[in-house]
Amino acid sequence: MIKLPEYDIDRQNAIINAQNNIGSYTNYLNDVLRPAIESGDWDKFETLDIGFSITGKSLGKVDDNDAWRKLQPFFEPIITKPYTLDFSFENKVMERNLRNELMALALNMMWLSPKNYSFASIHCTINSLKKLIQPLLSEGYNSFEFLSFDRLESWVQSDFTNIDFEREQIYVALNKLYSEKKVLPFNVALSKKLTASDFGLTIKEPEQYSVIPQRLYCLGLQKSEELVNGLYPNRDQLGKLSDYITTYFDKVYQEYAKYLASDKSRLKNGKHKWYLGKTNKGDKEGAIAFQEAFLALSPPSETAILELIYKHKPKIKSDYIDEFHPDRTLKIGSRIVTGLADAQSLFKQLNGGCLWALMSRTGMRADEIFHLHTANGYSEETISKQTIHIIHADLSKTTKGSQSKQDEFVTTEVGKKAYEILQALHEPLRKRHPDSQAFFHKVIGNFGAITKDQLGKHISAWFENTLGKKLTLTNDDVIDLKVSDPNLSFHVGDDYEFTGHQLRRSFAYYLIGYELFAFPQLKQQFSHVSMAMTRHYAKNASKFQKIRKQKQNLAHTIDEERIDQQAQVYLNIYKKLANKERVAGGKGKEFAKNMIKAKRNLFKDKVDNDMLSLNYWKKQIREQKRHIHAVAPGIYCTSTGCTLRTQVNLWECVDCKNDYIVDAVFAEAKRKEAEIHMLWDIEYDELTPQSASEAYIKITAAERIMKDLEFSYEPVEIPQEVQDLLIPYGVTE
Repeated sequence: MIKLPEYDIDRQNAIINAQNNIGSYTNYLNDVLRPAIESGDWDKFETLDIGFSITGKSLGKVDDNDAWRKLQPFFEPIITKPYTLDFSFENKVMERNLRNELMALALNMMWLSPKNYSFASIHCTINSLKKLIQPLLSEGYNSFEFLSFDRLESWVQSDFTNIDFEREQIYVALNKLYSEKKVLPFNVALSKKLTASDFGLTIKEPEQYSVIPQRLYCLGLQKSEELVNGLYPNRDQLGKLSDYITTYFDKVYQEYAKYLASDKSRLKNGKHKWYLGKTNKGDKEGAIAFQEAFLALSPPSETAILELIYKHKPKIKSDYIDEFHPDRTLKIGSRIVTGLADAQSLFKQLNGGCLWALMSRTGMRADEIFHLHTANGYSEETISKQTIHIIHADLSKTTKGSQSKQDEFVTTEVGKKAYEILQALHEPLRKRHPDSQAFFHKVIGNFGAITKDQLGKHISAWFENTLGKKLTLTNDDVIDLKVSDPNLSFHVGDDYEFTGHQLRRSFAYYLIGYELFAFPQLKQQFSHVSMAMTRHYAKNASKFQKIRKQKQNLAHTIDEERIDQQAQVYLNIYKKLANKERVAGGKGKEFAKNMIKAKRNLFKDKVDNDMLSLNYWKKQIREQKRHIHAVAPGIYCTSTGCTLRTQVNLWECVDCKNDYIVDAVFAEAKRKEAEIHMLWDIEYDELTPQSASEAYIKITAAERIMKDLEFSYEPVEIPQEVQDLLIPYGVTE
């Protein structure tokens, strides 16, 4: 069934409910649509309604291709990316049986399937299956029931079609036929879901976005920070810029109405001086219609003239528009604009720069930025006396295995400021459309919601205009790019071509490359279900780690900072041990036991006194005699072969001989998360032996850590449903 974004769940329920009580039917979908699809009676099928709006209005007839093409705005008032359901074939009428079979599949996915499908998923399925129509017709078949494994295999081996069977999309579409075969009006010959390996093929790796070279990335971070910090103190004034743009023509029209109502507009011969543009057909028709309506007024009052102006919207010549706009100069901080074009240009510049700042400091994709919350889009949490800045967005992906239901993105203070500036810029525009749920709006036309592609243009324009000639690739830039993308070609002297998604790729690449992030953290930030997808974004970061030590620049400086921070972590741990504070983890507990066995204070007796010196630890780390990395907040591992960088398992950390655990915050968070998941599985009858054991292990391990650190907590009571699925330790038949 159609699945709208999470933020539109109420509207989705209203749409589904609207399919009931149509005419004499109490359930149009099951009483009318389902039987018609299953019967394959095309004469009856084509006369049915695609569905109904919330008010009960038909969305169009099944055989009306134009109605299908106009469906997306109904389901998605905020269009992130346009998708058109088109049941013609290269602008020609499609063979009737194949067309109706595709329509039946689309209607089933939209209204009847127990699975959830986004509008984009329905669109991609139909478009992919349309590619199979010509090969089928060429072999004399006009039904998808003839799509057998043997036929597909022969097409793969003979290159009979131009379909790329090494791409995932074609298998996703074919497998929809298998998944939805119960309701379809034809037999599906496929006996199972297909993969490329069934044909001896492998899926081509998705095309990767290039990394932004370090030099340009660093410049972008610096310039965007300068922009945000410069704007932030004056953010309350930014609404004036938006108001200036939205009211510009209102003021022009008002002044023009005053002008026409006064004697100033009359020439000596009694005619009027109009100042109206007629350079194209539309402008000319609007001007003539306005002039005729104006001359019919008796008398021409200012109010009546203004009504006619808004009705016909005549274009006033740009050379004379200054005469009809008072106070055309606007000052925002140190920036001054004069005229609408200047104001729109400045708005796009500020919007693009703040978007660049936010995306570069969150790793959010354009789709997520596009769905920023208009209210409560930012929140703070305090963990260990540190303020954590969190951005909230709605996610629209519904495909299982690609993205989780995660709508929180940690950012820096600059990212937080960028969000607040974007709010100040767009809030006045949104007020023009009270029903709009979109965060971003245009500064032209009727100031309606902007598209995701237009946002991307603002981001790219800011980066390119700000860096200008510095975008020319240097030798160091090419070396960086070759390491990150060996298969791509870059040349010294070329201009670097930037797109917004490169910010997400660069975010992953450099944070993993500099070991400032671990894969579990990056996976959480990117809202990935699959660790493989996370690794794809950070591809070749390990190679970057090897060469960065050769560069005496920003990379070298950051490496030195990492040594300082690792040394500080060691120092903090050993200060706790010296003060006889509790440190959990196998290594921490072992050291504490050794201190007890020694029957004297090793630190006070100068035996291990060097361990309370920061320089001691710097030397140890620099000479690679010691190593430490964060597995999770407050959990540190000293093993270079640690596998928990890919997946944190608290149970392995509790007594691991390489671990120090100094804080219970992460353990408590994981315990709460496991408890919530466990209770959710019980409530929705999805508890399995695996999920029960995972929840039990996480809760038990977390409580072990909290106990070792003498952290006060209330033990979680394991429900009987979970206990019944656990295998008793040490019990045999």
